[in-house]
Amino acid sequence: MTTFPPSLHLTTVTAEDSVRIEITGDLDYDSAGLLLNEVTARLGARPRPGDLRLHCAGVGAIDSTGLSVLLMIGRRAAAAGTCLHLDERPAMMDRLLDLTGTLEYFTAMTNAAAPHTAAEGPATT
Repeated sequence: MTTFPPSLHLTTVTAEDSVRIEITGDLDYDSAGLLLNEVTARLGARPRPGDLRLHCAGVGAIDSTGLSVLLMIGRRAAAAGTCLHLDERPAMMDRLLDLTGTLEYFTAMTNAAAPHTAAEGPATT
């Protein structure tokens, strides 16, 4: 059996109160665990980040395992009190999230956690 290196590359940048993870490649059965492990480590760090930004512009493909990992990350971020942002989603990712009924879930999490005043209206991602 031939094994191939994961088709996913992660670049993590930490700031004072946030973590940004740039995702390049496929988020699938073979590689989604890498993202989950990286996020889990960052959410377990002290102090916990207020914002977790997954930069998705470089995502090539997502399968059901990749979607499942994104949902798990959403739950773990919420449990840690961290606001999850899926930044610069490619059109195919938005289509998948829309078809599966999860787009509103991800954008609602961001909008609910983002501070805003009544005069400003709801925050957007």
